[in-house]
Amino acid sequence: MISVAMATYQGMPYIVRQLDSIMIQLALDDEIVISDNGSTDGTVEHLQSAAAKDQRIRLVFLSSPKGIIPNIQNALRLCRGEIIFLSDQDDIWKSGKVSIISSFFDTDPNLLAVQGDAELIGLDERVIFPSFFALRRCGPGIFKNFKKNTWQGCSMAFRHSLLDAALPFPKGIPMHDMWLGLLAELAGKVAFVPEVLISYRRHENNQSGMKPAEWCKIIRWRVCLACAVFGNIPKIINLKNEIRKKIRN
Repeated sequence: MISVAMATYQGMPYIVRQLDSIMIQLALDDEIVISDNGSTDGTVEHLQSAAAKDQRIRLVFLSSPKGIIPNIQNALRLCRGEIIFLSDQDDIWKSGKVSIISSFFDTDPNLLAVQGDAELIGLDERVIFPSFFALRRCGPGIFKNFKKNTWQGCSMAFRHSLLDAALPFPKGIPMHDMWLGLLAELAGKVAFVPEVLISYRRHENNQSGMKPAEWCKIIRWRVCLACAVFGNIPKIINLKNEIRKKIRN
């Protein structure tokens, strides 16, 4: 079973196209868990209408606190699939994304997290930049991604077991994708797939930014991240042991 976790807030009109691009790739026993954080622009009404027609759509609500990290956590807590895909509300998934990423997990039981490449598009869906991997120099490496994160949530998928070490999200972490990717690298094996699997929409209302943060914030975030990792060492060790047991059996 596959789960897709999506956090929404004022997602119209882009969520219409995004939801369609995801649902066509899911099997009848898969699910998409959507957590809305107080939208007032018609997002909720559209999702409620879609959920009434398709039982794979599970809509939940988080009135407070505001923000993408608590909102995506609310969705992740309810995901039941063995493999979980993260999704933004305003992108477009390329045909075959789910099957391509799933095949990597099927062939390698050591794999905890996978990230595909993305092209950047504007409001009119014209390509702004052909490769997020090239733009951010994405790739594996604990120190590399601690220093400068190249994990991109909307392009990530991971095994459900990673949530045992990741949740609840510690306070002060820079972003959920960085936390999930770092834990996956510490506990198991990860893969970066150099194939464009989504159109990543950039506009003024994106909840995830591309601009560098101020140095004081970067330092504070890295300190919080290091403390969070240290505090989660027992969970990381347990996850590593579970992976080994599963492979031996």
